[in-house]
Amino acid sequence: PHRANITNMLRRVRNALSLLCSLPTGSALLSGNSGLSLRGGRVVVMASSQQVPPDWSIADSWSLLVLGDLHMEDDMTAHNQARQDCLDALEELSILPSPPPGEQRDSTVQSYTATDMLDDIESKKAGDLSVEQLEVLLAYKKEGNMMKTSMVSLGDLGRKDIRHLPGDAGTTKSFTNAKDFLDGFGIPYELVSGNHDLEGLDEFQTDEENLQVWMSCFDKPTPHFCRQIGEKTLLLGLSTVRFRSAPFSSHEVHVDQAQIEWFQKTVEAHPADEGWKILVFSHAPIMGSKLRVLQNVHIENGCAWLNHCSDSRSIFIDTIKRNPQIKLWFSGHFHLSHDFMDSLSTVGSCTFVQVGVIGPISTRDGKRQTRLVQGCRDRIKIFTVNHHERDADTGKAQLRLDADVDLQTSKVHLTINSDDAKDKGLFQAYTPRRKDGCYLESPDGTITDSIESKVCWWHMQDGRVLGLHGGQLVEYDAETLSPLGIVVKGLGNDTEVVVVENGSVLALVKKSTKEIKVIHPNDDGSYWRRFQRNKKVRQEEKAREAIARMWLEQTKQ
Repeated sequence: PHRANITNMLRRVRNALSLLCSLPTGSALLSGNSGLSLRGGRVVVMASSQQVPPDWSIADSWSLLVLGDLHMEDDMTAHNQARQDCLDALEELSILPSPPPGEQRDSTVQSYTATDMLDDIESKKAGDLSVEQLEVLLAYKKEGNMMKTSMVSLGDLGRKDIRHLPGDAGTTKSFTNAKDFLDGFGIPYELVSGNHDLEGLDEFQTDEENLQVWMSCFDKPTPHFCRQIGEKTLLLGLSTVRFRSAPFSSHEVHVDQAQIEWFQKTVEAHPADEGWKILVFSHAPIMGSKLRVLQNVHIENGCAWLNHCSDSRSIFIDTIKRNPQIKLWFSGHFHLSHDFMDSLSTVGSCTFVQVGVIGPISTRDGKRQTRLVQGCRDRIKIFTVNHHERDADTGKAQLRLDADVDLQTSKVHLTINSDDAKDKGLFQAYTPRRKDGCYLESPDGTITDSIESKVCWWHMQDGRVLGLHGGQLVEYDAETLSPLGIVVKGLGNDTEVVVVENGSVLALVKKSTKEIKVIHPNDDGSYWRRFQRNKKVRQEEKAREAIARMWLEQTKQ
């Protein structure tokens, strides 16, 4: 690490000297008197009454756009407007410099930006500038106001409704259309695949072929990605690799073992004690993230979490708990907005970030949003670009700060207004909490005779966790208490849930007839049922049924 730090400093000095040699010796760098205007003559308003110390640096500073489920539409007006909204927001914000390592940020000057640094040095001579100040000039000279900006797309590129035509999700045309749209940002970007990106059933016979065309379209050598955006900041992306071959729901977002091993090795190679910060991207969130989840959609169908139906589903939260350098984890999949309080959740040193959608057809709650994130060595700020809320005078989308993360203390200051986040329970699944008052210590006999209104949870003898919520019998992960799946849905008040024999037997009793039905565990010991089956298998079954009906009609004639 010591040798790497020296090498890095030499590189920074070399770059600074290169810029210094290209500028007029002894002249004022940015002033009108020098005739040199790196900022195109735009008027800059000083954001701070104090000068930025010359040793503050942007070496580990960056801006990042994160797009949720893209789902291109026939009418791209809203998408194109959203793209311009994002570019306007990036123009409005400036990357955050950080104090030297070992120096604490003074809370009174937390508003310092790279723009402030440029303002402070505009009348200075080239020979009077520090390496850090020259680095700002070099970055600005290369990229302008978009300096050190990147973008990540979380997948699901094609249109949401399947018409069995080019442009459907998972088709080559959906990929090329999305590439044209993403290229239009003019920003370096990465992307991961979503479940719908492998849904090109009419065009491709196998998941491998579908995935390869997606990779080829975006010049990706692998489904996963790694991109360094700062001196000690790394972006890691994980992609789903199966749809046709899924054992249960085709919409489970599944990361294969090769990616998992690569992910773990890459994380371990960039340890926290060397100052690394890692941001992770996947289409679906991981189990244990505590983000809002849709019980009647993704939980019921077994496709809420990354590797939901696989034994490897807990490996991601376990990796996070062992590696405090993982600071942020972004996901989409649910088509939910950023206005719920549990659209952001922190577990240990990692903050999980739900990312909304920009298309009007895709949104579940009428809101269209993009995440914009800024970071530096000691701080991360998470913004929302509200495409559906616009300034009455300028017509620009509202830019809202949602969270401020102190990387030194791992404290997250949420700024979402709780009044704006009221949702009256919409879209929410119940997640048990220790000491939440709903835990049944020793269930014996009837759990409740009022199922539709009862919320409770308990342990079976074998350690499995079950509960009642919204008239449904639900299984939860024993370690994280995340909802795993539905055991029985549509329970009414005529049904009693019974647990007997020290928690070893689960049964339903119909009160009106005294009929009893034992709920047996699955072969793997779990109780939750896989209600949604593989889509390709279901399509093949429907095709055979259609042929049989056609034959029957013909024979009748």
